[in-house]
Amino acid sequence: MAKSGTKTKAVEVEEDEDLELEDLDEDVEEESPKSKKSKAQEIEFGVKDLCDYVNSKLGKSYSTRDMRTLIRKMAREDKARVDREIVAGNRTRYDWPGGLKNPEVKAIIAAVRGGEVEAGKKEALAKLKESQAKKGKTKKGKKNKTKTKVEEPDDEDDIEDIEDEDDDDIE
Repeated sequence: MAKSGTKTKAVEVEEDEDLELEDLDEDVEEESPKSKKSKAQEIEFGVKDLCDYVNSKLGKSYSTRDMRTLIRKMAREDKARVDREIVAGNRTRYDWPGGLKNPEVKAIIAAVRGGEVEAGKKEALAKLKESQAKKGKTKKGKKNKTKTKVEEPDDEDDIEDIEDEDDDDIE
């Protein structure tokens, strides 16, 4: 009978361990929805949504990068059309509650329709070309160099001397 008593204690201990493991599994399951996917779900109307809308309405293909560049430019203006603090390292996502009804979204759409994305691209390209011209570089990225000509001998005597030296090398 003593043996059966010890077995029941071992079974009780195993059952307690199983219950604790089940509790741990439940804790892990509760934490998993707090991953990056849930952060993306918190955004009501973001830059990707804005791009999708603008691309479908205007029939052009603007990337989210183009859109973010325009938004940062609008936020830096004296009378900012977009409320955003522009500082290095600010990686917070854009979110406009209310979607297309948000005044900032309306201002961005008006700017895109006004051609500010293309104007910004042209401005950046002109600035790049200007800086490259100051550095003395061509399109290929090489510095402009004037080719130095090999000096031609003026006298026939000099030509004969050069030919004689070449003949000496052959022997």
